[in-house]
Amino acid sequence: MTVANQPLLLVLVIVIATFVLEDIATVTVALLASHMVIDGAIAVAALVAGTVLGDLAVYYIARRAAHVPLVARFLQGAAARPVLAWLERNALAMVVVARFTPGLRLPVFAGAGSLGVPAGGFALVILLSTLVWTPGLYWVASSLGMAGLQQLGMFGWILPIGLIAAMALTPRIVAAVIERRPVALVPA
Repeated sequence: MTVANQPLLLVLVIVIATFVLEDIATVTVALLASHMVIDGAIAVAALVAGTVLGDLAVYYIARRAAHVPLVARFLQGAAARPVLAWLERNALAMVVVARFTPGLRLPVFAGAGSLGVPAGGFALVILLSTLVWTPGLYWVASSLGMAGLQQLGMFGWILPIGLIAAMALTPRIVAAVIERRPVALVPA
């Protein structure tokens, strides 16, 4: 609550939180805003800014890392070649898919950077997809959060925990479906 009384600090905390787990940060901030801890417009702006900055940072770090001899050797290796060739052909489409699929962002955005996908195209796709995804997720979380918390009364904490758990498990479920294996809910 100390942070809630200092708007600039709260915005900074939101931006930094998106660097860690942007979807969970979005849901958490939406629930805070539904309880009037922060203005919704400021919250969404901070979430979008943090998400775009974090995505661009991953891209540019990977782009620079691709020139480090050890990384360059790996990227030119036989095992990486088919994956990188496919990603190169489908890079911008994969960036869009990754925005809407938790768990794919880091590898796809790093791949786009290491392949040297044009920065302008990457940044535009990131900005546009973030402007759709983040406010949309925020709206769903705040709408469900307000209604769900009111409906659940003293058990109102179940909804945010459920949303966060669902987002945390989505990458495991997507990977299991792709690999056609049972879903392991707890890391091995």
